Amino acid sequence: MVFSVIVFIGIVLTCFKSPHKGLILLLNINIIRNLQFISIQNPCLKCISDQDIILGGVLQVLGLIIVFFKGTLTKTPKYKLDFIDIFLGLTFLLLIISSGISESPNEAFLYTARYLLLGIPYFFVTKTLLMNSKDFNENLTKMLLFAVNISVVFGIIAALVVIISGYEEPYAKYGVVMRLTIQGVHPIPFAQSIGFGILSALYLIVNKIKSKKSILKLLFKAAFLLIILLFTNTRGVLVSLVFSLIAAGGFYLKKPKINKKTTTIILTTILSLSVVLILFVDIKSIFGRFYFDQLAFQSILLRFDSLFESLRIFEQNLYTGIGPTAFPIYSALPYPHNFILEYIVFFGIWGAILILLFTIFLLELYILTSKNKKDNFYVFLFITFLFYFLETQVSFTLWTHKGVYFSLGLLMAYYAIDKRSVK
Repeated sequence: MVFSVIVFIGIVLTCFKSPHKGLILLLNINIIRNLQFISIQNPCLKCISDQDIILGGVLQVLGLIIVFFKGTLTKTPKYKLDFIDIFLGLTFLLLIISSGISESPNEAFLYTARYLLLGIPYFFVTKTLLMNSKDFNENLTKMLLFAVNISVVFGIIAALVVIISGYEEPYAKYGVVMRLTIQGVHPIPFAQSIGFGILSALYLIVNKIKSKKSILKLLFKAAFLLIILLFTNTRGVLVSLVFSLIAAGGFYLKKPKINKKTTTIILTTILSLSVVLILFVDIKSIFGRFYFDQLAFQSILLRFDSLFESLRIFEQNLYTGIGPTAFPIYSALPYPHNFILEYIVFFGIWGAILILLFTIFLLELYILTSKNKKDNFYVFLFITFLFYFLETQVSFTLWTHKGVYFSLGLLMAYYAIDKRSVK
């Protein structure tokens, strides 16, 4: 109770005083609220805590409202509608309609309420806050520095629990590998927080921090976060990060941004990190879930089962869909595990049309970023969205894609600011 009160008051005050930092705290509230369940005596990394209506619900809604109003406290608050506003609005409308015809309308409407209160506000609030910032560059930098530091704190806590307790995976003899996280938190959101910290650190190294001392600190933090991410054994997040970095390399290929000294520091750090991993770390412990053993392969097969099941359900409910919570009625799986498949399963042909338009818009964003690759903001914000969006192809459901909505808010805020400056 005391912990919840302290966290509630602390985050609310942060949202008032520094809304950019408050937004990062809200994005990581699932991790923060579970810090109270940490156990050194007998840690359980596979234990997932129950939902918390106060910290997980009320605090998020209140915090987002505060950040929104802080973002609009200007003489002439601005907000420009774009495709994403329309896309999310139509999605909400389809959720209401499909919930009404769902076989479990009460659960469906609860899902829709969560989407409205805890999901898409991360887009609208983030976009509003950054669009009305006096200095986009400065506020984004503060936000990213805070994201790096809070990720490091999470990583240190998770590592210390394992090291001090001498934790060993209870089912290691059956081929199960440890997935590092904070007790009560699923490894995926924990890994995403760490991954965003890595992206933020790399961006600050390449584009923002000028002193050698600052670069070394950020490199050290990025290296530490990379090790933590590897120990989460979360394939989707790691693959998403790698693809995002490859995309960033492609954008920067014809226009190197790093001087020789920084390049030397980065290469030395990578080489040193590689040597440490090879000499002192059991490779299977950080890449165990990439091996095609029975357990790892079974997880991959479930994703293919989800694909075929979703296409079958879509074909059988072409014009109406089945609503947001009826998937277990038609399948042995709990939900599709895929952002695109959810649209066609939940909403039928209408969802297919909407997701097709969304795909076309993503291609336009890619083309726009390619044309503006000299603009560091476009490149970073696009690969940040890519990092979160790739994970939606294997995990989570519509109302839990906070990272995607947050990253789209950042990207579309800068898009609006850039358009405004051109005029």
